[in-house]
Amino acid sequence: MTLHILDVFAGCGGLSFGLRSSGHSIVAAVEKDQWAAETFSVNMPEVEVIRDDIQKLSPSALKSKFGSTVDTVVGGPPCQGFSVSGKRQYGIYKSENRLIYEFIRVVDLLQPKFFVLENVRGFASATIEGRTKALNAILRRLTAKGYKIFHRVLQAAEYGIPQYRSRLFVLGSLDGFAADPFPAEYRESSNRFISIMQAIEDLPPVGSGEGNDGGQPYTDAPKSDYAKLLRERSSLVYNHEAMNHSQRLIQRFAEIPPGGKGYDIGRKTRHQNTVTIYKSNNQRLFEDRPSLCITANWQSSYIHPTLNRNLTVREAARIQSFPDTFIFRGKRALMSSSLLRREGRHAELHISQCHQVGNAVPPLLAMRLGSRLDQLDRKGDVRPNVLVENWMR
Repeated sequence: MTLHILDVFAGCGGLSFGLRSSGHSIVAAVEKDQWAAETFSVNMPEVEVIRDDIQKLSPSALKSKFGSTVDTVVGGPPCQGFSVSGKRQYGIYKSENRLIYEFIRVVDLLQPKFFVLENVRGFASATIEGRTKALNAILRRLTAKGYKIFHRVLQAAEYGIPQYRSRLFVLGSLDGFAADPFPAEYRESSNRFISIMQAIEDLPPVGSGEGNDGGQPYTDAPKSDYAKLLRERSSLVYNHEAMNHSQRLIQRFAEIPPGGKGYDIGRKTRHQNTVTIYKSNNQRLFEDRPSLCITANWQSSYIHPTLNRNLTVREAARIQSFPDTFIFRGKRALMSSSLLRREGRHAELHISQCHQVGNAVPPLLAMRLGSRLDQLDRKGDVRPNVLVENWMR
C-alpha cells in the first residue's frame, strides 16, 4: 500500500527522497529555509513545498489542507541542540529543542496512520530546556493518543551506507505493527562494510580549488556496485568543487596519516602556529573503511583519504547515499552564522549545501525503512531488504 506522506522539517529532502524511492507518495513538505527548499523542489518537482515556519501554520490550515490527504507524517526536528557533542554538554539548551512539540502537534492534529521521527542518538537522553526529556515527550503524548511506538538507534553502515552514522528513529502506528517495524541489517557482503573509496573513487580527482558546482564529465567508470547505483541515469557530476586551500595548509595535510588529524600535527611538530586548535577538524579518513559521520559542519572536519584537501559536496553526498542526479542548490558553504548575525547580514543566513547534506537522512536508509513499512502494511511475507527497482524513479 502506498503511504501518503507529509514531511515537516524537510530540509533538502533526504528522508522524502528515500521514502519516495520505496514506492510511497510525498504529498507535501514544510521547510522554512530558502536554499534547502529549492534543493527539495529541484529534485522532487511534483511535491508541494511549503516554504514557511511550521510554527506559523495554524491548526485550521493544516487540518483543511492535509486532514484527508495524509496518512503518514515524517520529519527530523533540528538536532544540534540534542547532540552530546554540542552545547548541551555545557548545560546550554537551544530554543530549537522545543520544535519537537511542533512535530507532536502536527501528528496529534492530523492523526496519521503512521509517523516517523529521526534525530541524533543523543535525542534519547536529551532534555528540552533542561527539564522534559525529548523522547519521553513523544512517548507520553502520542501513546496517550493511541499510538503504538517503537524506537531504535540505527547504524547507517549496517544498512549498506559507507558511513558510521548512528541515528535514532521513532516509529508510531495507530494500528500497531505485526512485526518488528525496523528493516533488517543489510551489507554489501556478509562481513564487510562499504568503504569510503568504494563510494567516491570514480569521481573526478579534483585538487584544491579545482572542480565546479555545475556539471562536469565523469573521468572513470564506477568502481563498485554502490557507485554504479548512485551513478544510474546520471551523465554529469554536480556539486564537485574542492575548497581552495593555501599551499601551507596543503603541506600540513600531506603530513597527516590515515586516522590522524591537524590537531595532532600541531602538538607533535614545529608547525604549532599553522594548524587547527579544534580537535575534531581535518581528520584524514581511512580509504578502506566507512567514513566518519557526515555532520552539519563536516566541510572542515575531514581530509580526503588520498588527496590533500577536504571533501567536496558531491563526495559527502555519495557518503550520505544521495544519487548523482540529486543536485544541491544555494552556496557551497557559509561563514559562521554568529558572525553573519553580528554584522547584520541576516539575508545571508540560509542552509548551505554542506549543511543540507550533513543534516539529511541518508536516502538509501530511508528507502530501506520505507520498504519495510510497505511490507508490514501489506501484511505479506517479509522480503529481504534489497535495492528496489524504482530507486531514483
